[in-house]
Amino acid sequence: MIRVGIIGASGYTGSKLAYYLSRHTETEIVFATSRKEKGRKMSDLYGYLRGLCDVVFTDPQAAHESEIDVLFSCAPDQASMRVVPEFYERNVRIVDLAGDYRMDSAESYERWYGEPHVSPEYIEKAVFGLTELNRDRIRTTRLVSNPGCYPTSVILGLAPLIREGLVDCSGIHVNSVSGISGAGRDLKLFKLFYEADSNVLPYSIGRRHKHVGEMEQELSKIAGKQCTVTFAPHVVPMKTGIVSTMVVTLKKQAVKNELDSLYGAAYDGEFFVRYYSDRLPESKFVADTNFCDIGLVPVEGTDKIIVVSTICNLGKGASGQAVQNMNVMFGFDEREGLL
Repeated sequence: MIRVGIIGASGYTGSKLAYYLSRHTETEIVFATSRKEKGRKMSDLYGYLRGLCDVVFTDPQAAHESEIDVLFSCAPDQASMRVVPEFYERNVRIVDLAGDYRMDSAESYERWYGEPHVSPEYIEKAVFGLTELNRDRIRTTRLVSNPGCYPTSVILGLAPLIREGLVDCSGIHVNSVSGISGAGRDLKLFKLFYEADSNVLPYSIGRRHKHVGEMEQELSKIAGKQCTVTFAPHVVPMKTGIVSTMVVTLKKQAVKNELDSLYGAAYDGEFFVRYYSDRLPESKFVADTNFCDIGLVPVEGTDKIIVVSTICNLGKGASGQAVQNMNVMFGFDEREGLL
């Protein structure tokens, strides 16, 4: 059995992670930390875990005294970078669900996250954990940086087009909507039912959202040149889910059948990415799953194409992908615990 530790386990991503791991045939949760909830069972906080994961929350100090094989860090940005080095030096494999090791340099991190990086020497050790694109590197690394939820939907949605050089990378326009759970479990005014019901909340429009840097960095690697993203995220009144609608300009004409073949070939054999040639995906198709669903529509009479990509922000956008990455690291079936 693989011994698992979870740092910062009391949030939505921690609870979803515990759910997936409780269904996994090869893992045992050794500890789950939470300063605020220590002494309580996870199943007391999240009733759907009753009988599945009744582990008791412990103080983070307990993590330093436990023998584990893999650590999932669900700690906030700036906290993970203070935890990861110790476990890395103990030869523990790590999946970091925060953003602390997603950017390729300390300078890029500070540019997009607004804070200095306190363990920059570990950045180069991290592999960006978008499983379908970096599987071989994930298999051999000891530190996976799990992608953000928005970037997961956008990068998977655009990768086939950009890899083939079909897209004008200087003008990628992305509109995304996210369920309220994407903002975490802490209390904020905009998440109250009275504020959120029947409301669509745009925020960090343009190039202000920290995930823009992550999208541009990874898309640029695929393209082999700089990609520029204009991003318009919105919070909508649903619990979970992300729908990203991307408008890009094609550099040469392509008909729908050719595009269908391109995406079909790109994700052939990828169980968790489903391409729809006959319709556009919807958020309910992927709710509470690790799937990413993709569809597209060429805009008649123009050189534009619209790509729609949907994920569950707690599944493929966070905890599901984290478990998928763990499965790759330990040589398990990637579907283990996720179905």
